[in-house]
Amino acid sequence: MPRGAGLKRRNSPRAELLTDLGISLASGTILAVAATLLPLGELPGILASIPTWLLVGSVTTLAAAAAFLVARRLGGRDDQAFVMISAYSQTRWLADLLSHLSRSLDRHGIDLVVKLPPHDHTGRSQLQVLDALRRKRRSYVGGFLVTDHLDQVAGELGEACRALNQPVLFLDIRPFGDPGDFPPRSAFVGCDAGEIGEMGARWLADDMKERGVGNPVVLVIAGDAQAERETRFEARFRELVPSAKIEITSMGLFTRERAREITANRLSRRGPPLDAVFCTNDEMALGAADAVQAHSPVSDLVIIGVDGSPEAYAAIDLGRSPFRATVVQDSRRIAEVAVDALMRLRAGERVPVELTVPIAVHPIR
Repeated sequence: MPRGAGLKRRNSPRAELLTDLGISLASGTILAVAATLLPLGELPGILASIPTWLLVGSVTTLAAAAAFLVARRLGGRDDQAFVMISAYSQTRWLADLLSHLSRSLDRHGIDLVVKLPPHDHTGRSQLQVLDALRRKRRSYVGGFLVTDHLDQVAGELGEACRALNQPVLFLDIRPFGDPGDFPPRSAFVGCDAGEIGEMGARWLADDMKERGVGNPVVLVIAGDAQAERETRFEARFRELVPSAKIEITSMGLFTRERAREITANRLSRRGPPLDAVFCTNDEMALGAADAVQAHSPVSDLVIIGVDGSPEAYAAIDLGRSPFRATVVQDSRRIAEVAVDALMRLRAGERVPVELTVPIAVHPIR
């Protein structure tokens, strides 16, 4: 059971506004009745000269105006949720996720406020954004975090979320290894990183077998934020193809440009030719494909990525690129599950610490 699961249900903003409306109406009624019943002689000063009908009408009008303003606030108030994404510009899959989050929240009448910390490679800027959110926490119903560099700031991240005291859903990257480290009213929504690596290894092993490649040479291009994808890929692929030679670099930075450079440098070196490249996101897979096509337009080299981005689908389905497959993370489904969890946490309901979304490979064999 996640920590904080037994918290008492808090009143929703709508319930609080209904209370305000009732108080306003009751106050106006009391004032109107009091003005009618009190003898004019007991009213101080200038009020004694005001006709009773005018005083009653004024008080009643003010009460009605107050009630109208509260009712307008009730009907037109735009709730807000925040999302903080570290290194947003590095992967287009996050743009798809952001779009799906916004649409899903719209169905609940909630606006999405995007916070993009500068990517300073230390994780400190994320904490600064969280501190700013804490100071304005009453403006939000909760939010979503796509974090990075957790090895440096995991403890402080947990404390910042506790100080925020709002429902928080971590997306894409699982922030804590131990479920007990999750702050109250928080959870992870995403795909299992280890399962992604294993599924990629199985697809590639089957492809090597079908093409009769007995001793494949595989280059793995990864980034430091998703280490489990590459480690589980390597372990599973070695089990399936013991004779394989695997070269790994974690310097891909999840960018197309960097993966293009890494692949081009490897293709230009002496040594056994590459049979395959596994990249831990589609941006890097597209960069690797760029390098392969520039080096040798006709090549049997196979590239597999991760995410299922629209550009990856297009490259794979066209059939003219060495980019042949991608392990799909359904960004729409992740957004829907995350928004549902936010609404449940906001209502005081219990939510599992981990909500994993199934993965698949495109194209299906």
